[in-house]
Amino acid sequence: MIRYINCFRKLPELSNDDFRDYWQGAEFAELIRQVAQLTSASHYESNLTLKVDMGRHLIEERGLAEPYDGIIEYSWENARHLPAVYATEEAQALARRMQSFQSQFIDLENSTAFFTEHET
Repeated sequence: MIRYINCFRKLPELSNDDFRDYWQGAEFAELIRQVAQLTSASHYESNLTLKVDMGRHLIEERGLAEPYDGIIEYSWENARHLPAVYATEEAQALARRMQSFQSQFIDLENSTAFFTEHET
């Protein structure tokens, strides 16, 4: 299983509630769904970080960096088809729409993305 994981930080000037409103809104959900459909993802999900006392305790105890505010994950059995898909005009247009929307609430410069391989 190949996974593409996006870890996002909210814009610093945005409140947690405003970030959640964007994240949980219909427009963002639809963009995420469109990416999954276009890339034939077998699974996708988006998650918000919980700001809870236990999380704060573990961060402080271990000396960890602040957590990301949200994560999106897409999965495929293999990802060999992704370069060809990404090269299409449809994918490029969707990527521009996604980035334009995300720039309203996500600090893209301080966010990250990477592929992983799940081995059993």
